[in-house]
Amino acid sequence: MSKNLKHTPQNEEVDLGQLFKMIGNLFQRFFNFIKSIFTAIGLIFVYFLKDIFSNIKIISIVAIVALVLGYVLDKRKDKVYFAEMFVKPYFDSKYELINNVDYYNSLIKLEDLEELSSQFNVTQAEAESILSFDIEIGPESKNEQIQDFDAFLKPLDSVTKGKIEFEDYIEDRNIYNAGIYLLKARSKDYKIFKKLEEGLKTSLQNKYSEIKKRKRDSVLLLEEENLKSSLLETQKLKATYLDVLQKEADKNNISTRFENTFGLQIEKTDTKEDVLLNQELKILNQLSDIRKELVTDDQLFDIIAAFKEKGLLENIWYKKFKIILPLLGLLLLGLFFNGLKFYKYIMRYQK
Repeated sequence: MSKNLKHTPQNEEVDLGQLFKMIGNLFQRFFNFIKSIFTAIGLIFVYFLKDIFSNIKIISIVAIVALVLGYVLDKRKDKVYFAEMFVKPYFDSKYELINNVDYYNSLIKLEDLEELSSQFNVTQAEAESILSFDIEIGPESKNEQIQDFDAFLKPLDSVTKGKIEFEDYIEDRNIYNAGIYLLKARSKDYKIFKKLEEGLKTSLQNKYSEIKKRKRDSVLLLEEENLKSSLLETQKLKATYLDVLQKEADKNNISTRFENTFGLQIEKTDTKEDVLLNQELKILNQLSDIRKELVTDDQLFDIIAAFKEKGLLENIWYKKFKIILPLLGLLLLGLFFNGLKFYKYIMRYQK
């Protein structure tokens, strides 16, 4: 047993040495694996450059021909113009707007020029120039997002409110939750966009939103009348208390007992006067809010930024033939060369 104890430190040193050796081998294999990957990438790159330099004449000819052809096609194709407008709908008119945008795009795909020209009050030739309509959520500040979130939580119970996080609400929102919308129209006619704007304005008009606005106005006007009546009663009560206070102050012949009573009465009157004054200010603020809402939200929508008189030229690089054709030509050329190499390899393998 004593012999085993004497040999234990040496055995531990051997075990540690083997462990470090294994770890070193693992690291060496890992580095060799990484090295092999970079070596393979380097070889592929070298072979790629070799193929390019070996066929530089053919590649140059294909690229130049494709570039010239693409340039000619870009010159001959119809120019596309676009315009953008920002709209803020009220009274749920956004649903009609989104639905109508889908409807207009459907008419364009079906080439129903008669209905399309009727919707926008344009000629069929102008309707034929319309390419598409797009709608998406407009830009929003952090404060606007927080206000929308608060409005979303308002009708919910406290338990449900505690389960909804602001970040989750923003992430899960769809186009129907937005307050401002970006409308984009594309056309071959750069002068048509003001006519399209009028048609889009008309599309926001719908019976449901108009009825909802009338109901809102009726409720606010009724509330305004009630507040005016309450304000009048409050002002009458305040005037009465001030009159009583003035009469009590004008009394000269009063005993010490009555003086004390008079002091208490003044304190009560002042307190009631403050309450009435606060009530009056509260009613005035409520009336101000109602008038503000009636004035600011007096339409079904607001145009924040309208279409310009003339559209902007659409300039998207991946839609240009002078870029598409050279890339496509080089891709097909590369596939051809690699296919040819593969064919030769198969033929040599059979032999």
